[in-house]
Amino acid sequence: MLGIPFLDSSFLRIFSPTTYDDRIDRLNYFYALNETIITDRYVGSPIQCWMPMEFKGGWEQYAEDYCFIQNTYWVHFDNPVPEDVGDRRSAEIGYYQWVPIVLALQALMFFIPSWIWRTLHKQSGIDLDTIVKEAKSMRGARLNDRQNEVKKLANFVAESLEIANPRPRYHFLCLNFGQSLGSYVSILYIFVKLLYVVNILTQFVILNNFLGTDYSLWGFQTLRDLWQGREWLDSGVFPRVTMCDFKVRRLANIHRYSVQCVLMINMFNEKIYLFIWFWFLFVAISTIMNFLYCFGTMILSTYREKTAAVLLSAYKMEENSRIDRSIMRRFVHNGLRPDGILLLRFVDQHAGGMAARDLCAQLFHDFFLLREPQYQQRSGDGQTTKSTSPGIDEGFTETPYNSDKVSS
Repeated sequence: MLGIPFLDSSFLRIFSPTTYDDRIDRLNYFYALNETIITDRYVGSPIQCWMPMEFKGGWEQYAEDYCFIQNTYWVHFDNPVPEDVGDRRSAEIGYYQWVPIVLALQALMFFIPSWIWRTLHKQSGIDLDTIVKEAKSMRGARLNDRQNEVKKLANFVAESLEIANPRPRYHFLCLNFGQSLGSYVSILYIFVKLLYVVNILTQFVILNNFLGTDYSLWGFQTLRDLWQGREWLDSGVFPRVTMCDFKVRRLANIHRYSVQCVLMINMFNEKIYLFIWFWFLFVAISTIMNFLYCFGTMILSTYREKTAAVLLSAYKMEENSRIDRSIMRRFVHNGLRPDGILLLRFVDQHAGGMAARDLCAQLFHDFFLLREPQYQQRSGDGQTTKSTSPGIDEGFTETPYNSDKVSS
């Protein structure tokens, strides 16, 4: 049995899923990595050669080992074996013995963007892991305990996002920059998403160059060849029968032998790489669509406002009135900012929609109380009005929480 070296179960614990990513991230660094590793397992001898009669025991084993580590070459059965050594070398097939190593490198490439994300996001000062875990722990709490936990978590998030102490910022592409780093995590997350896209496209380039095929869409072309009955005998891709040349020194004389070998390993390689190719295609489509979605929702302020509005829509305000649009906009741009929206998305995905709505509502409530003096006086008609945020004097009226309805 041959497998990918250096990648055992204990080592793979490093690549376990985290609480601050989404399904497409895990599809790349966890599932794609594991699928790449699991598919590369061979049973039995990878190569067997038809030896001359005088080869016995150790000679036969030596010849097969030599032919496996040294490249064999493929010649169509209808064509004669070339006499020129250069022609034989041009027909060599040298990828099959490197398959475990290349798959190991490809698997590690899937983890690089995740490693960058895990390492650099901590510099933002926002403890995503703790916040998401605390939000998950609230799902089974009683109503009174849950309200207290939500307030504590909201205070912790507010301190992380520096809602209470806004600082001057600069604007670029609808994102805030400055000392408060209101978009550091978001920009980093979008950059990591882009790295996932670059990685999966690079995987196709590596695969085609490694196999040495002229097919740009190798998976579809291979399926078409199989559908049309054109197998390896005609295409030369993953050939089962190849030729091998080696020399043996006997009594100061050098004897050259050409033997025919069966590469049973290529029967597995063809199926493995066909599966991997279409798996990469699925990952590529999902990753590109997810990148475009995240880029649009994080960059465009309209989508960030809609995200906050959806999270706040489940809470009833005084007299069922809506939140003033200007207050919502200030809450999203000056309070949550892109990093806060991203944080609420992680809470929604890992702790559930109820936890995300509770946390968002408490953040909105606290944010308004901190900014209330700004909204007490309104110019225009010369009147002094009451707070423009509906229901803030009486607080939020929450929908009763039922832990049985929240999925674990």
